Amino acid sequence: MNIFKQFIASLYSPKMIAAFRHQKIGRGIGYVFLLMFITLIPIAISLGTTIHSFVTQLETQLEENVPDFAIENGVLSSTEVDEPVINEEDGQTIVFDPTGSLTENDLRGEYTDAIALLEREAILITNGVAQESIGYQDFGLDLTKQEAVDLISSISGLLPLIIGIIVALLYLFFTAGKFIGVTVLALLGLMFRKSAGVPNLTFKHCWVIAAFTVTMPTVLFSIIDALHIPVPFQFGIYWVIAIVMLFQVFRNIPRPRTEEPKEL
Repeated sequence: MNIFKQFIASLYSPKMIAAFRHQKIGRGIGYVFLLMFITLIPIAISLGTTIHSFVTQLETQLEENVPDFAIENGVLSSTEVDEPVINEEDGQTIVFDPTGSLTENDLRGEYTDAIALLEREAILITNGVAQESIGYQDFGLDLTKQEAVDLISSISGLLPLIIGIIVALLYLFFTAGKFIGVTVLALLGLMFRKSAGVPNLTFKHCWVIAAFTVTMPTVLFSIIDALHIPVPFQFGIYWVIAIVMLFQVFRNIPRPRTEEPKEL
């Protein structure tokens, strides 16, 4: 069976996963790399779309809806406004406040997706949560509105490269984490193999089984994350599914034969 058919079978069949236990450990390692590549695709698409939309809307909003401004010595100033300016377009909000009237606490929970340019800092808000706060002074930002538009336009041209680097780093990070998770699951399987009735399993068997066992919860939560569906206790639910699946696999492994007592 090729590795893609193994991927499909591992989504629903503990019996098939049990049959994979005799695969070489190199096959299991290669499978983890493939699994993480496949499950990163929806996340990468969602991330790329979000970043592209964010940069495009920011450039448009700055050009069309934000008054002329300058950042000098870490302070945002504008001679055109004396009160906060708030513009909303396509679900993205720009808050422009060089007056110092608004703070991060004023914005928290008020907007779903927004970029706030305050007197001394810029704040990114996604899903109603303030994600990043960048102090102008911390980054030595001294620029005018036109310079900011030109900078964002330059970044926009490099977006494919930037997104590619981010996705590659995410892939390495998630894959490393998955190898750790598979190893922990294999150790759990090794600890409970006797109580599960399969005492003849080695660590190699358990590791290969664990590599295929994590397929279903990994794919499930990859889709949930890509769709930005909030799921409480996601980490715990993942491990419950993985452990239950592991014991279902153990149930489908043939038990060792017991010798019949000889008649006297």
